[in-house]
Amino acid sequence: MRVPLQVTREEDVWMARSPLIQGLLVTGDTLDELFNELPRVAQALYETCQEKGWTFIKGAPDTRPDEIVWVSEFPQEMLQIA
Repeated sequence: MRVPLQVTREEDVWMARSPLIQGLLVTGDTLDELFNELPRVAQALYETCQEKGWTFIKGAPDTRPDEIVWVSEFPQEMLQIA
C-alpha cells in the first residue's frame, strides 16, 4: 500500500507525518536519520493500535508496516531550494 509521508523541516529538525496514520510522527536531525527511524516508529505504532483495537491506517485497517511503500511529500518551497 502506498502511504503519503509529509516531510517538513522545523528549525534544525526534520519531521514526517502521514495523513492516513493518526499519531505517526518521526523526527531526525538529518533525512537519513528520519528515514532510518521510520520503520521502527511505524512498527511500534502498529503494535499499539493492535493492542488497543485501533485502526492503524485509515481505509486499510489490515495493512502491516512491512506492506507500506512510503511516498515522501516535501513542501514546494523546499523543492525549489534543491
